[in-house]
Amino acid sequence: MALACAATTALAANTASPTFLWDATTDTIGRVETGSPEETSGWWYFYDDSDDGGRSNITVPADMETIESPDFIGAMAEAYGAIKATVKLNDGYEYPYAGIGFNVWNEQKEGADISAWGGFCLGYQSTIGFSIELVPENEEDVTAFNNYKATVAKAASMTTTIFRWDKFRQETGWGKEADLDSVLAKTASVKLTFQGLPETKGDFLIQKIGSYGMCSCCGPMPDRIGNSPTTIPVKATLSGRILQLTGAAALGKATVVDLQGNVVMSAPATGIMDLSALRAGMYMLRIEGPGVNHTQKILLK
Repeated sequence: MALACAATTALAANTASPTFLWDATTDTIGRVETGSPEETSGWWYFYDDSDDGGRSNITVPADMETIESPDFIGAMAEAYGAIKATVKLNDGYEYPYAGIGFNVWNEQKEGADISAWGGFCLGYQSTIGFSIELVPENEEDVTAFNNYKATVAKAASMTTTIFRWDKFRQETGWGKEADLDSVLAKTASVKLTFQGLPETKGDFLIQKIGSYGMCSCCGPMPDRIGNSPTTIPVKATLSGRILQLTGAAALGKATVVDLQGNVVMSAPATGIMDLSALRAGMYMLRIEGPGVNHTQKILLK
């Protein structure tokens, strides 16, 4: 009975879509489609340090100030093709901060497995630098608020940058050390955090955010098992360490990526891939090409 309960718990774990892309030029509601079935998942929100006694804030264009939620971000995306705002860090809290974010699974901040994303891509413009922050479920207990972050440099013009999981780090000297894989398995929120000295001010535009590699393509969002209904179907079957590709495999390029976002094998998708040289563990298989857009988890034993 105990084994059966454990298996049921494992199957019930929240898992985000293997890939995602939010694009302000096509969004009309201000929501990131993460693969969660929850109605409260993915909605963009602003946050600041007011709960910590701070006075930092984010302001938006004047024509957006009278629009009520939840249509606020969607209306901004339609008007500007981006989330457009100004951040001002003020005193009141020792480490001023403010930013924008979205919950991966729901507003109760349940965690979900986002490891298949491989990292993030980001289309943005900003006069000051910021960070992409991974907020785990039970943040206080897991990291004591010292969350994994990747540094995003300021950019004078619209820029697209990619961030693999190995670019994310915890700060040293405070909080609790946490294993990155454990955080990725139960990520509750993704935040774009501006932090610095009081009186720091910056303007920013966020046009796109997606899983690793998705910002450079404009194909449809894959469904939860990795196949887009408008692309040519591909099937990948693993037998031992031999991966058999069928369908439209010959049209694409097959890439195997580890959970840190490293490409460990890449080859034309000609039908068979020998994975015997790889270590045991979880990997992502990606097949891309004309009419082909397939992403799938594979487990090597």
